[in-house]
Amino acid sequence: MLWHLLVLILALGIPLVILPAKNEMQPDYFNPARITFTLIQIGAFYLNVYYFFPRFLLKGQAWAYLWRILTVCAGILLLQVPLELWFPGETPRALSNVIIIKFFASLMIIGAGTGYAYIEKMIRDQRLQQEELKTELSFLRSQVSPHFMFNTLNSMVALARKRSDKLEPALIELSNLMHYMLYESDQEKVSLSKEITYLQSYIDLQTLRFGHQVQIVTSMQCPPEERFIEPMLLIPLIENAFKHGIGLIEDPEINITLNIDGNCVSLEVRNKYNLYTREVKDKVAGIGLNNLVRRLKLLYPGRHEILAEKKGHWFNASLKIQLQ
Repeated sequence: MLWHLLVLILALGIPLVILPAKNEMQPDYFNPARITFTLIQIGAFYLNVYYFFPRFLLKGQAWAYLWRILTVCAGILLLQVPLELWFPGETPRALSNVIIIKFFASLMIIGAGTGYAYIEKMIRDQRLQQEELKTELSFLRSQVSPHFMFNTLNSMVALARKRSDKLEPALIELSNLMHYMLYESDQEKVSLSKEITYLQSYIDLQTLRFGHQVQIVTSMQCPPEERFIEPMLLIPLIENAFKHGIGLIEDPEINITLNIDGNCVSLEVRNKYNLYTREVKDKVAGIGLNNLVRRLKLLYPGRHEILAEKKGHWFNASLKIQLQ
């Protein structure tokens, strides 16, 4: 609505400003020729916006677009000349000067239509892109929860088979994790402190499962000021370390370090792995990390860094995110 109001202001205002009045004491704003010219300009504006621009200029036919615009301007003048002669003013004006002025006035208004069409297209494309991003992010989020639950339930199964007395506290930790996933992870952003609490709950759950079988060293810094982050972006690296850093490994060890420096969040996860065993991957292997990489590209383009490398018996993974 505001754009269309602007069209009316341009169509009415430009002729009033640049066209000379026939009588300075009594400007002929309501002269039939001037009113007709204004109405024709409005029609030319919308003809350009909704036909010439999408039909020719957007398809790369610039010359076809240009000569049609010039033809419309010339047609407007052919209509105006009889009107100027039919409605003479009190003081005769130079008809050639009026024709030249109205030609450029037509170009200005139609050019404004081209600018309007470009802006409208940019807004429409941006909205479409945002909708596509939201759809893809929703799909990626829908993958995270089942994948995470699949791996976590394996921990419960392991404790149940051992008939371990740690099963009950493990189920309590699982309940805390599920509460977070159900009521927090659907939000666009969560507080970084809640995300860190979620990470700690997951680490505690794995500690209950493996006990003294694996050495777990953690150092997670709480943010001095509240920061917000996309939920469940940090957990895949930790989850991956527990999945691949325990098994046929001598003295397994997992080191987790989380630092916060201003708006920069840094997570480093190191785990030992066996150089001489070749892991057989199942169909869901890699979903978590692939999902993470894609979400980072969508949510923090140019503001994240993720690295993974093997050094001797250690696998190192790091993630840095520059929060807004």
